[in-house]
Amino acid sequence: MIRKRRFVLTVIICAALFGFISSEIYLQFAGVGSYPIYDIDNEIKYIPAANQHGSFLNRNAWYFNDRHMGNISNWRQEKHPDILLIGNSIVLGGIPFNHDDKLSPLLEKDLGAATTVWSVAADGWSNVNEMVYLDRNPDVLQNTDTVIIEYMGRGLTAATPWLGYDVFPDRKTWLLTSYIVRKFLRGAIHGSIANDFASLRVTDGADAAQLQRFKMLISSVSKDRNVVIFMYPTIFELRDRSFWLEATAPIRDLCRLNSLACIDVAQEPTWTESAYNKADGIHPTVAGNKVLASILARTVTNK
Repeated sequence: MIRKRRFVLTVIICAALFGFISSEIYLQFAGVGSYPIYDIDNEIKYIPAANQHGSFLNRNAWYFNDRHMGNISNWRQEKHPDILLIGNSIVLGGIPFNHDDKLSPLLEKDLGAATTVWSVAADGWSNVNEMVYLDRNPDVLQNTDTVIIEYMGRGLTAATPWLGYDVFPDRKTWLLTSYIVRKFLRGAIHGSIANDFASLRVTDGADAAQLQRFKMLISSVSKDRNVVIFMYPTIFELRDRSFWLEATAPIRDLCRLNSLACIDVAQEPTWTESAYNKADGIHPTVAGNKVLASILARTVTNK
């Protein structure tokens, strides 16, 4: 009887071990382990690490150059005309998209081969995280002809914090199976906030100090270069006009005071509910990215 129990236990252990090893091999060959890692610090909180690239699921190519930009080529100050496009996961696109289907490459395609679009973004960033990047990279800002800044409601409250290894990993895992299980469980428990394709939203209104900091940045930058701010709504904000107007009021005032080219995506006739990923009502589909790119391109070229 004891021998039989030992035999059954041995079979179970061997089967579990075989299943685990098979899972690891499959996930590696399937390209699940080809995801970006992040640099973490107390100021910017998190940012995709520089000089990395991959192909998630062996089909969705992604790149980060020497300045943490989502570009294939390294940043070069002599590239003109150029655009600095900065935002969160709406700009980044994330690993569910192939590189060519993301906002920055699509905008570059609409503007023509002569224009370079440098993309700086991280999933869930607020405008506060973005301002830290600009403070740290003054040469990038100074050598840019046009700056395009994304704004989502309540983006000027605080920097979005690093949510931990399972959301924004700062190193590659040795055991993909356990990483995927932990990531799935966190997503199931906490919802979209644990999704690396999420646009993490803070819940309070604009912080007075951060709003003033943003105003000073825009005032300084717009003196000798073009500045475009595009206000991007979720599908729920698209449906609630009064809430959206209230959420974007500080940006509208800023646009009027500085005579900026500002875009309310919610008012664009080509932007409809069909542009959104129905799974979350936040992120655009590939078709939505194309529409958004065309809206930005028309503003940049004044057409």
